[in-house]
Amino acid sequence: MKLHFAMAGGPLLVAALLVAGCHKNDLAGPENTGSASDVAAIKAAVTSDAFVQNDEVTFADQDVQPTDYGTFGKIDAAMTPLRWGRFITGFTVNVVTTVDPGDTTATATVQKTFTGTLKIKGITGTGDTVLISKDFTDASTRNVLLRKVGRDTAFARWVPVASSLIVGGTSPQPAGAGIAITQVQLFVPGVDTLTVSDPTNFYLRYKWLGWYHGGRKDCPSLGGGEPLKINVTVVSASADTDIVALRYGFDFFGHHRRQHMTLISEVDNGNGTFTRVFETNWFMHFNRGFFTVGVDALTRGTLFDDAAPYSVSWWGLPYRVL
Repeated sequence: MKLHFAMAGGPLLVAALLVAGCHKNDLAGPENTGSASDVAAIKAAVTSDAFVQNDEVTFADQDVQPTDYGTFGKIDAAMTPLRWGRFITGFTVNVVTTVDPGDTTATATVQKTFTGTLKIKGITGTGDTVLISKDFTDASTRNVLLRKVGRDTAFARWVPVASSLIVGGTSPQPAGAGIAITQVQLFVPGVDTLTVSDPTNFYLRYKWLGWYHGGRKDCPSLGGGEPLKINVTVVSASADTDIVALRYGFDFFGHHRRQHMTLISEVDNGNGTFTRVFETNWFMHFNRGFFTVGVDALTRGTLFDDAAPYSVSWWGLPYRVL
């Protein structure tokens, strides 16, 4: 097993995804800095980055399934009749660049807006099967660091060398029914613990490139079959326990992983919100490549109440399987 991250403070996946509808790259932005050629090159490099490209497949589904989608894990009895899936029908991308003094390093902020439908299959009190649909708009942000390689040659190019985590969710959150992930901890037995509370300012460098250091942590490089544990802290305006799912394990052969996380603690904050911690254990898949592991938090009303608004929060952590 190889795990490259030193931790001192500082988190969803399908294959052959049917993303119907619009996919638009909005490469304009008044906040861009740098020469026109640098801005264009940075945006092209970032939008082709493997981690940036798999955000949408991480948080979408191919089918309406129980929360433990495609796994052999135990399903909570209360969840057994519930099947759901998030289907993305379109997304837009906006990239804003900032070239640092010296023109050798830059930051690109990648903003995506997703539209689609959450489909829920349930059983009514009379035993009837119903299919409920809720349209949604989610927004996400991640930052990517780049380095200019071969600066003084005709072959100079901008290369992504580190990525922040991605943070996303309902945009805007519904009044009185919002939910927000505030912390994610990843535990690897006998190795390290990763604690993240500020995802877009926590960078993981692409160590395999060997071109950038800058004091950044290393992007996790994992071996298949490694035992892992993750817990997630959520602040929610819902008095009913939220639903939190772990998502991981996408490849081009259609392998899926969506796993129910268990509530381990709850605190009433006294201001109409609740702080809850969820946890689960899992084993890393054997599919090699570049992926995102994430947590997907949904208010209970999002899934169990056809009249309640759609309200979700999700974080994603880039990782590599060797």
